[in-house]
Amino acid sequence: MGKIKLQIPNFDYKNLTWVQEDNVTILDRADEFEQQNLQYIKVGYNNLNSMYYRAFEVSDDIHNFCKTLFPRYSVGVMKQPPGQTLPSHEDTFFKFAKTNNIDPYQCCRVNIFLEDWESGHYFEINEKSVLHWKRGDAIIIRRDQLHLSGNMGMTTKYTMQVTGVYDEFTWR
Repeated sequence: MGKIKLQIPNFDYKNLTWVQEDNVTILDRADEFEQQNLQYIKVGYNNLNSMYYRAFEVSDDIHNFCKTLFPRYSVGVMKQPPGQTLPSHEDTFFKFAKTNNIDPYQCCRVNIFLEDWESGHYFEINEKSVLHWKRGDAIIIRRDQLHLSGNMGMTTKYTMQVTGVYDEFTWR
């Protein structure tokens, strides 16, 4: 499934409660996730070039929107400042799968672009570039799909991720 178009409600995503994260700090996450992070460190990624912010507290309008995609879901918003990279990786769906007692290979993530594409904003999945997106364009990410995100531009890039069970995805 390639790029799809969603009608997302307006919300104040720039003023959420953000938590800073990166892809090199080893935490108590899925072993596969931490193994990816160790590979990033080996090739030179650090907490200064792989940093991003995430927020999980969103409005009721956003929760209602997510319910139009999946009956069971989790949602987060990502803020990627200029100069930051999220290296090539596979999503493990560790927390969502564990919470819902399902196999991670049954999960998918809808990566939704919250603003129109700007020069320097980059997304790639399965070695194919995704550029020139519009607000509401989305990419479906499955468990075994390599993807990456970068911001080599001059403005912050914002995306929203809605995770659910692929066979329950109601948009199709």
